[in-house]
Amino acid sequence: MIEIVRKKNRLELKMMAAGMGDDLCVMLTGGDRPHLGAVTVGSGTGDLKTFTFDRHKENIITELFSSRLKREYAGNFAVCCGIHMNNISQEELELVIQLCRDMAEELCALLKNRAG
Repeated sequence: MIEIVRKKNRLELKMMAAGMGDDLCVMLTGGDRPHLGAVTVGSGTGDLKTFTFDRHKENIITELFSSRLKREYAGNFAVCCGIHMNNISQEELELVIQLCRDMAEELCALLKNRAG
């Protein structure tokens, strides 16, 4: 299990990645009310497929994360995300996206080091 936590101001995001043989399941949660808002599945060779629950926008994060994994990871993967922050500002929303992008980069580097 790989765990990465990012904290900035009132934001706290947590990413957990669990290996499933050659495959990977990633969970991104945080904010005031962690939940499941969207799931994107894919592989290094196939198309990405996303399911988003009604009134959720976490597909932005799952697709960002999955696009990064698709370039670096050969196995199948699922990225689940649910981040809710009460009264989130535009600046905080942009910070959430940047922190998730950073966590995706760190996860890919860790996976590469484990494989090599």
